[in-house]
Amino acid sequence: MSEIKNTYETLYTAFSELREHLHLSGRIDDSNAKLDEVSKILAICIATNNNWIKSKDFEQLVKSTGSNINAIDILHLTFEECTKDEHFLNSDKTSIFGASPKLNIQKGENEFALILARTIYTTFINALNHAKSNNSFDLVNEAFGHFIRDNFRGNIEDAQYMTPPEVVDFICDWALSEIPKSFYQTNEFLVMDPSCGVGSFLASFYRKATLLAPSNKIKLIGQDKVDRMVRLSKINMMLFGNEIYDIDQGNSLINCSRLEAYNGKVDLIITNPPFGANISTENINSQLKENYPLFYGLETSTKSIDSELAFIDRELSLLKNGGKLFVVVPDSTVSSRGLAETLRARLIGKAKLKGIIELPAVTFAQAGTRTKTSIVYLEKGRENTKEHNIVMGTINDLGFQVALRKGVSIKKYEGINQLDILGKKLFESEKNIGIISETPSCTLELSSIVESGSWTASHYSSRRIKALKTIESFKNYIIKDLKDIVTFETKNRRRLKEEDNSKCISVLHIIGDGIIDFEELQKYEPKTKGNVCYPMDILISKINPRIPRIIVVPQLDFPTTCSSEFEIVRAKEGIDPYWVCYMLLEPLIQDQIQSLTSGTSSSHNRIKTNELEIVKLPVPNSEKEILNTNKIINIYKDSIENIVSSSLTIDGLRKKTV
Repeated sequence: MSEIKNTYETLYTAFSELREHLHLSGRIDDSNAKLDEVSKILAICIATNNNWIKSKDFEQLVKSTGSNINAIDILHLTFEECTKDEHFLNSDKTSIFGASPKLNIQKGENEFALILARTIYTTFINALNHAKSNNSFDLVNEAFGHFIRDNFRGNIEDAQYMTPPEVVDFICDWALSEIPKSFYQTNEFLVMDPSCGVGSFLASFYRKATLLAPSNKIKLIGQDKVDRMVRLSKINMMLFGNEIYDIDQGNSLINCSRLEAYNGKVDLIITNPPFGANISTENINSQLKENYPLFYGLETSTKSIDSELAFIDRELSLLKNGGKLFVVVPDSTVSSRGLAETLRARLIGKAKLKGIIELPAVTFAQAGTRTKTSIVYLEKGRENTKEHNIVMGTINDLGFQVALRKGVSIKKYEGINQLDILGKKLFESEKNIGIISETPSCTLELSSIVESGSWTASHYSSRRIKALKTIESFKNYIIKDLKDIVTFETKNRRRLKEEDNSKCISVLHIIGDGIIDFEELQKYEPKTKGNVCYPMDILISKINPRIPRIIVVPQLDFPTTCSSEFEIVRAKEGIDPYWVCYMLLEPLIQDQIQSLTSGTSSSHNRIKTNELEIVKLPVPNSEKEILNTNKIINIYKDSIENIVSSSLTIDGLRKKTV
């Protein structure tokens, strides 16, 4: 890891110097053009290293430290040779660098030419060295991030969120562990990425797979809507010696006859499709029916489908029976209702869900978004309804954080890459139902439980499984769902009109175990109407449950409402609301609640009402345990009431102070 860290630090420093030089000179101010120059020099490095072209002058230029070398002429001549080499030609014999390929370096820019050539060559050699030691260093991905990422922020349909190599490598290793070695050693094995970006998935898989199988058995197929990405993908393939690949420009979702030739033929798809773009249902229905087995002819009032959902449907049609799909998706795909829920339901009839690994919000922070994402693993085909196992994992640390340096998001290596830890436990041993790993959390679940319920990986956390097993081991207790102990009142309270002079309890007013900040409560003027609540109601905060905010509404001198971020529940007859509140704050119950959250980011996690309903509580079922419990709850209740009384007294004193 230290070698990779040092290489990244060297790269960031060098690229920053390049950016600064370009800024000061006022040359090549377009981000696309900057990246193009980097890719051209990288092509020269690849060509000379593989002896596709001979250039002693270029070798002398990059290996020396002097400044009295005519770098401009050397680079122009060497690149001209590259453009003629067959490796840099498309299938129609046109150059991958465009109609009139040439370097955008002019006379008088010798210093820039030297910096550019030596920077790219040094990082190129580092990338090769890391590859030889089986460590990934995605040079093309990093170059993209430094020079062009901002260009896509205003164009969501072409947005390129480069997948970190930590995630790419894990997915490729997972895919390889799921494929019988004998299969791709004896047959042609088709691997596809229909939204290939700079080709990171295809390049990584090829590098790993060729250690296990003859390279001529593996065919790589890639496509991207943006022609620049196609060019970079091809360079990435060449960077690590990939031999058999077919990468071209095109829209993989609409009017793509090229991909239709692969319908039902692909063995493996590994991909991170664009998120959040909209594909009209009209466009979907204008394609071949077999291209969209799940969404074609969908009767819905929705006029468009999110791109990530459409891609999963399209990818399913490309796979052969038994083919595997590993796809990175936003949290909404596995947790939201609407079309995402429709997709999940229809997938069950066409494919097996084999695994979901939830990734932390930092995963794509370098690309400018902290949207929570998951890796979803599907296998096409559902000939029988036999039970199968599903891997459900949650990753909290990838071994890096992201910070800004001179306006560029860069990785800061700290922590531990939990995907490495999980990989060792997941890929290299027999797995039984239950906990595979505690840290990071990974469990093996029955398909009958997951496919008909929640697809959110954290809902099956080792923390929750351990809590449930502990509760089940209690003697003289019976286990009940929360919905059997309380009634859920929120829907009914929304219909009620709040009383005059009522005060609204916000989640921020709950500052401890049963403690309300009455001073802030009195001053609070909500912008939206709250839900009516009454004394002895139990308020449970549904937002950010990792900070427990649960209270019994006390008897006050004024009527109350509460914000919509609370779930209002009422203890059923014969059950003490203070016991419910006390139990909901117990660690074994909190382990369940905090595992049942979902959301687009760590700061917007919520627990849904239907998930809260199934939280398990141990209820005393013997005279001895009931007496002990009542004794504890009476003390708890008295303590809370004393805190409330004292807080109100102090609040009153403050108001009387001059």
